[in-house]
Amino acid sequence: MIEPILAKIKDNINHYLLVLVSLTTFIGAIVYYLYALNWLGVIGSLILIAAAFTWILKSETIKKIEISRSILNKKNSVLLAGYGLIYLILWLLLWQGQSDRALISPWSVINPNFFWLYALATLSLILLLIKKDLSARLKIVLISLHYLVSLSVALIIYKIGYGFDPFIHQATMELIAEKGLVLPKPPYYLGQYGLIVIIHKISGLSIYLLNKILLTALTALFLPTAVYNFLGVTNQKRNNEEGEITASSFLTILFLLLLTFSPFTLTTPQNLSYLFLILTVLSGFNRSNLRLTILLALTTTAIHPLTGLPALGWVAWLLFKKSTLHFKPTGKKLIRSAIWLFTALVPPLALFLSGGNGFKIADGNWSSFLEPIRFLIGNPGTAGQENWLLNGTYFLAANYNLILIIAAAVALFYFYRLKKTRSVEEQTSADGLVFINSGLLIAYLLSSLIYFNNLINYEQAGYASRIPIIMLIFWLPFIIISLQRLLTAIRETKRLEQVLWLIFGVSFLTASLYLSYPRFDKYWNSRGYSTSANDLEAVRMIAREAESPYLVLANQQVSAAALQEFGFDHYYLTATGLLYFYPIPTGGPLYQHYLNMVYKNPSQQEMTEALNLTGINLGYLIVNKYWYQSSRIIGVAKLTADKWWTVNNEVYIFKYHR
Repeated sequence: MIEPILAKIKDNINHYLLVLVSLTTFIGAIVYYLYALNWLGVIGSLILIAAAFTWILKSETIKKIEISRSILNKKNSVLLAGYGLIYLILWLLLWQGQSDRALISPWSVINPNFFWLYALATLSLILLLIKKDLSARLKIVLISLHYLVSLSVALIIYKIGYGFDPFIHQATMELIAEKGLVLPKPPYYLGQYGLIVIIHKISGLSIYLLNKILLTALTALFLPTAVYNFLGVTNQKRNNEEGEITASSFLTILFLLLLTFSPFTLTTPQNLSYLFLILTVLSGFNRSNLRLTILLALTTTAIHPLTGLPALGWVAWLLFKKSTLHFKPTGKKLIRSAIWLFTALVPPLALFLSGGNGFKIADGNWSSFLEPIRFLIGNPGTAGQENWLLNGTYFLAANYNLILIIAAAVALFYFYRLKKTRSVEEQTSADGLVFINSGLLIAYLLSSLIYFNNLINYEQAGYASRIPIIMLIFWLPFIIISLQRLLTAIRETKRLEQVLWLIFGVSFLTASLYLSYPRFDKYWNSRGYSTSANDLEAVRMIAREAESPYLVLANQQVSAAALQEFGFDHYYLTATGLLYFYPIPTGGPLYQHYLNMVYKNPSQQEMTEALNLTGINLGYLIVNKYWYQSSRIIGVAKLTADKWWTVNNEVYIFKYHR
């Protein structure tokens, strides 16, 4: 009895890994929200996961699309060996560039030959993907490996980590792992917390490592297979025959990286929810596996409700269409209206309830209506007068939003122009995507008008700007199908034209790799530095030196270092609530005092006002040498502080008493 089950898992290992990860994420979130993730909660979660997984395993019937084996003749073996060698060199160059310094861009420490080798690896992979005698399974593995190296640049280069949010989530999960829960329990982020804490508890792997690699690993593992299955299903529905997975289909999976992939290079709940939303949308085209689509939508919601609410709207549409014969015309209209209103109104309402403090038009600033439109279009323009590589790359960057809008519009037009070639189920799913996105457009416009608490001015558009990414995900099936048809047409052209398209495609992919990470060049300064070893040493030195309770005014990345070192153990009770002893978030009162110190004057009076918030008597100012006008700030602070010292002449620490 056990052998058929094991064979079923072996033949569909990727599918059941996805089911297992989804169940762990969703059930872990529910158990944590209702109870805790101490050992009792983890054991209870594992029992529920095992029961649900067993039920799904027994009740599902998975039809394999392709079972052929690869033919490794001499030519194929040489190509595979060549790709493998270049691939290993790419990883070697990344490891050689790993750094714990404060970096603006990973490209500043990576050997420039990395780009030429990446282009050569991409070319080798394309030649392998068009081989008819290599199996689909091997091709998917190769594409997944290419995704992995493409998504791992920041993961490897930034030895300590980069960004700010991952440090907050890491500190939260470490506290959950230690105490079982963190109060209060907000109804978001819990999916990622549950997944990582459960894996940490049963495997012993550090939360730091799991948090760092999670999204990159899951994207490389699940996304290529999901697109492969989607193309197999749509081809089968369209042709009314066994799903044909051609070379163009595999090339389509590879060239999806043209969209750039920055959201999948950094593990945060929002980014993880984007991945599961893509999986939900693509899974929705396979009506025979609606159960998986529902599970993926629930998983997306458990990770981040802003992304999960549209996923639930998508599932509601699919369930409605599946049972539409049971409703009268009036009932159908009411249900459609309810789904649309849910998609259009609930996301902005959820955003407002979670942190809204009013509306931007309340003061009569009606130009706020134009801001979301400007954001969608971006800043179209031409490149400057640098070398041809930078000119071409930044022409793409400057017009990226516009290119995406045009690509989505063309894909939509093309899809509906060939409506007669589509199956009824495929057309119904496509109509649902348009239906959901029409509601999301209204949700985006409304969300853009909300003014949020505790967010600095330049971050006010951050929440609303996530909705266009969600809309792009709902357009993704149209783009995938259109890209497949384009690649099929290119493969039918003359050899010279194919070579020109090949050069263009490889160049485009390499440019997308460059643009997906922070950059510092003659066109662009990403400005945000990574947390460095000097930052970590600075927070340790202050902790050793302080003779009484203290607070620190510092930038975000130093605060991230404090979170990594001390977690959430240091809070002060103030008139406005609990206040962490380093500035988080950026809209909080301590960060404003820090900005006043570095942009106005690093004075005793400013530090005293910060200390008055907590009633303590000891404060520190940390100034990184890379900060704007740091020489002026450091020079004045030396005169106003009671004591100062440096960490490797890169980080300056100033001590103040009230």
